[in-house]
Amino acid sequence: MRRGRRPGRLVAQSALASSALYDGEGAVVEQESRANIWRFRGLITGQQAEAAFRELRERGRVERWGHAARIHLEGEHDELIVVLSGRVMVGRELRLGRGDAFAPFSGESQEVIPEARAHQETTIVVMERDELRDIVEPILRERAVVSGSIFNRQELRVPLAPLLRSSASTRLGQVILEIVERYGEHQTENLRRAPALSTAQLASLAGLERERTRRALTLLERAGLIARSRGALTVRDLEGLRHYVLG
Repeated sequence: MRRGRRPGRLVAQSALASSALYDGEGAVVEQESRANIWRFRGLITGQQAEAAFRELRERGRVERWGHAARIHLEGEHDELIVVLSGRVMVGRELRLGRGDAFAPFSGESQEVIPEARAHQETTIVVMERDELRDIVEPILRERAVVSGSIFNRQELRVPLAPLLRSSASTRLGQVILEIVERYGEHQTENLRRAPALSTAQLASLAGLERERTRRALTLLERAGLIARSRGALTVRDLEGLRHYVLG
């Protein structure tokens, strides 16, 4: 079994599953439960993926791990891991593959960081978050999905860089905000109707699992920021969503 060098200690901003509610003055209040692993599904994907992988290999710290080897995660530096090949199992359920990025929760947390192990022969690259952003932004500037029917297709794009520091629900809110501001139907000053998008498409844009996307949509809906009906998504409070996403 080949074991790589012990990676440097890793950190990420809080990956948070947030419950957003209104307080008595109408402001959005987040009740947040901590998730110890920040991750971004399919961060490196698309036609330019190979170019991005080459840059990561050249500028990052490449680690190779044999099957079932433990990958040490300790949160003290602002670094991310990107899976170059093979798979990584985090905890009992989270399985990450080629192009997925992850990092442990901040060292300030009292939560226990889940164990990460290589599943199959696995290669990862470790680098600082800002450096990763500098690499991928020129190559993978935007994430895209195709919306609409076969006779009325529309490619929807959102910028990637702002999503790299976002928690789950905030990231989804960023995606929705970008979509309605770029492509949405203006109904009133504070009301926008989004183009038709499935949960899977929203998950792809936000780099989230479908289940996390469904939960985040529910939280945003309960906060009164969005409404869903028969597959349609409407932003009910555009200014509230901006405040929630941008602070």
